[in-house]
Amino acid sequence: MKPLYFPYTYISDPVAEAVAACFGQFIVYRPQSDKLPQTMQSWVDKGVMDIRVPVPDDEIDLASAARNYLNWANLHTEKSGINAAFLKTLKASAPLLDHSLSSQIVADVKGRINGRPTEKTSDPVLAAKIFLYFAQGFDRQNQELDHELDEYKQKEQGLIRNLKMEEDSFAAGFNKEYSQMPDATGDYLISGRLQAWTRIFLSDTAAGGLLVTHSRAMLEQLLGNTPTAEKVLHFESLPCPEKVTDEIKVWQAQLMSYLTRVVENKWPDPSNEPVEGMAFQAAEKAVALSMYIVPAQPPDRFLSRCAEINRPVADPAHQKVRLKNTLIALVEL
Repeated sequence: MKPLYFPYTYISDPVAEAVAACFGQFIVYRPQSDKLPQTMQSWVDKGVMDIRVPVPDDEIDLASAARNYLNWANLHTEKSGINAAFLKTLKASAPLLDHSLSSQIVADVKGRINGRPTEKTSDPVLAAKIFLYFAQGFDRQNQELDHELDEYKQKEQGLIRNLKMEEDSFAAGFNKEYSQMPDATGDYLISGRLQAWTRIFLSDTAAGGLLVTHSRAMLEQLLGNTPTAEKVLHFESLPCPEKVTDEIKVWQAQLMSYLTRVVENKWPDPSNEPVEGMAFQAAEKAVALSMYIVPAQPPDRFLSRCAEINRPVADPAHQKVRLKNTLIALVEL
């Protein structure tokens, strides 16, 4: 079992580093099998991150719908790019529930753009993938902008120090190596993100029962709807070293073995001894890990309820019905 990062399809370097420090490996969903950003590709190359496209059969429809949305957005905003206003408009005008995803677009762009909008855009799964497609672009752009802004501030303060030929106490705060942090805008439209991500999760028959997020807002929303949830583990400081030691790998394997037993067996299970923290060698970076269990609810049922998605009872052959509980992990830098 590998943890699933949710409810996002883009992950930044610091979050990937934190999740890897806790679990060793993890999975990130993508709405389509397009080329990965270089930052994400590097984690794949290291053997840390697996990319999964749960619904790969509608790539052409997704690409066509995405182009139509961008044309529609350009006609309305008179500018290109993905921003919060456009993402919110997409969520409002093309919600992931019972509304038609293409009706407004067709009415607005008919006769003004080339090509015919796909007739399949009313499919809720395709609608979810479109939303995630733009949400990941929104997240990536914000991370890149924050990175560029921070580098600009550091260069500016360096120039001030050089001009003054002395150390400046205010500028000293910028005289350090850049460390990209998770973008708070990732909590924007968090309910829509959960609903869209759950749509594609439900199409993944091999998904496990461990969900991991860096968003406290996401965790609080889920726990607020689940009074039976309880905290099962908490580690205040786990190291994020540049090189993972054998000691850390052994601990991660023990942790994943314990978590696998938790999701596959009735809770509580007195025979399943919790994993203890270890006295790791001190590292410059550390991460806090909190783990919560939702007993007697497998992840497909739990997420469907939280995302307000009505779906038929799962097929007995479906792998996820073998899972007894759901685990939610919060990693915080």
